[in-house]
Amino acid sequence: MQVYSRRLPSIKQLQYFLAVCEERNFRKAAAKLGISQPPLSVQIKELENKLNSKLLIRNTQHVLLTKEGEIFREETIKLMGKLCQLTNSFQSVESRKVIIGMTKTLSFDFIPIFKQFLSDFKENSIIYKDDYTSKELIIELQKKNMDFAVVSYHPIEDNKIFYRLIHQEPMVLAIPESHTASKNEYIDLNDVMDLPLYWFNRYVNPIYYDQCEQAFKNLLFPLIRRAELPDTLSMLLDISLGRGMLFIPKSNTRADVPGVVYKKLIPYFEKKFLIDIFLVWKEAALNNEHAQSVIDCFNK
Repeated sequence: MQVYSRRLPSIKQLQYFLAVCEERNFRKAAAKLGISQPPLSVQIKELENKLNSKLLIRNTQHVLLTKEGEIFREETIKLMGKLCQLTNSFQSVESRKVIIGMTKTLSFDFIPIFKQFLSDFKENSIIYKDDYTSKELIIELQKKNMDFAVVSYHPIEDNKIFYRLIHQEPMVLAIPESHTASKNEYIDLNDVMDLPLYWFNRYVNPIYYDQCEQAFKNLLFPLIRRAELPDTLSMLLDISLGRGMLFIPKSNTRADVPGVVYKKLIPYFEKKFLIDIFLVWKEAALNNEHAQSVIDCFNK
């Protein structure tokens, strides 16, 4: 078979297969890889089709390897081991740079402390290009795909990860320009209770979700919540029509949508809804010569 054949398995498929072999459970393997279960199942199915062999037998709880699966697992481990050795042998200048992942929650170019950091470390760092959430970045960090991550929550369940609070981002409220409260310099949430709030699911960030929900309990009236739409622009367009309101990090308020105004919250609520931003890393990251400088940068 030629090396360019489409019948060859991809590296991703081999990695997915090994994850299932290690966990013996598709759900746990998907969590380990930082993906949902359906794409994992699709990739494993495609791998079996390419090999024209049944590798796994699964039920709702467990996964068993067939005889062919056992043989393929052993050979895949050898192959991936050689690939890792080959990759590690090519230590370019780029590989010695600090790799940093930054959550897509904020626009860091508009936050002075991060703008300065990105400027100071431009020559010695690589920004992880994928558009990841904080949870996904933590998974990438655990997989050693980066040295540091800047995230909107810290993984308290993992004592092997170090973290440091480096910033608190204020939230502003996007409301319809037609609403009477839009004329106020600062917004008291009790004055906009007639508007439903676009709100996220708790699993996205349980700590911040609970922090906000605690504040909502002190409102004069029950808050109406509406499920978030797939993208911010769609929600802002809805808000321009008077259909709701939305919390937005201050650094993300660059979209100028007619009919929408961004308003600061009164100090009481601003304090309640601050987003904690953490620098997180594993001990192994300190082997990089630039790592301590990154940490010290946020000690100022």
